[in-house]
Amino acid sequence: MSKYKQQVNLEIVRRGLVSVMNNTKWTKLRDSICRELPFTPPYQLKLVLDPSPYPEDFESDVWYLGDWSDECLKPFYAIEWLRIRPRYLRHRGQLIEPEVENIEPDLLSILHRHHIPYQKDGDTILIYGYARETGNISKGSEL
Repeated sequence: MSKYKQQVNLEIVRRGLVSVMNNTKWTKLRDSICRELPFTPPYQLKLVLDPSPYPEDFESDVWYLGDWSDECLKPFYAIEWLRIRPRYLRHRGQLIEPEVENIEPDLLSILHRHHIPYQKDGDTILIYGYARETGNISKGSEL
């Protein structure tokens, strides 16, 4: 076992976290998003060992897409949670307001099909890799 994985495991135990996702579910989610959606939605990532999520500011619609490659998401065991914004602002020119592209129904369909638990949080969808308790996390439907 790598030193990094040992540190993650120690922090999970120290904080009393419970695993919600596994490698298979993370892989199905990533593959379905990359293959089925018209764009890869932006996300905010919180790793178990990092004190703050990245990016820190994720409270409104953004103009960029999410990088769902292995390099950005793996190792899956280190993901405490992933907050997805299933919309983004498509640039249309200097004088025209950006257009909001929304794929929330398509993303929710993927989550339901793969039985991925999530919480709907305003305009975002929160997927826990680990949680303190799983009673508040729905098994494939919003709260």
